Amino acid sequence: MARLIAAIETVAGLFLVLIAALTVTEAGLRYALGMRIPDAYMGATALQGIAIAWGIACTTWTRRHISVDAIYELSPPWLRSAMNVFSSAVTFVAMLTLMVMLWRKTASSLASGEVSADLLWPLWPVVAATAAGIAAASVLGLLRLGRDILDFRTG
Repeated sequence: MARLIAAIETVAGLFLVLIAALTVTEAGLRYALGMRIPDAYMGATALQGIAIAWGIACTTWTRRHISVDAIYELSPPWLRSAMNVFSSAVTFVAMLTLMVMLWRKTASSLASGEVSADLLWPLWPVVAATAAGIAAASVLGLLRLGRDILDFRTG
C-alpha cells in the first residue's frame, strides 16, 4: 500500500511541478518578451484540477484532510472508531458520486468534441485524468472504510 500511495503522491506532485513551470514560463515570456504561451491559462487550470484530484486520493487514505477534532479527541475509543467509520463512509460515497459524474463528463466531452481555445486540443483527456484521480480516491476510500469497519469490530 505504501508504494501505491507513493505513486499517487508522485503523480500529484508532478502535476504541481508542471503547473509551476507553465506559470513561471508564461509570466516570464509575457513580461520579458511580450509573448504568451497558447492555452497557458487553460493548461494550468486543467493541470491544477488533475493535481487536486490525485491529491484527494492521497488524503483519503492517510486521513490528512482538514478537520476539526476537538470532539473526536475528547471521545472514548469506541466512539472514535464509530466516527472513523462514519466519516470514511461519507467520504467514500462522496468520492464515488464525484467519480461517476466525472466519467460522465469525460464521455460527454469526448462525444461533443470539446477543444481548447487556442491549440484546439481535445479536453476529454484532461477530464479523464481528473476522473482517474477521483477513481483512485474512491478505491482508497473503500479500502479505508473496510479498515475502519474492522477496527470498529475488533476494538
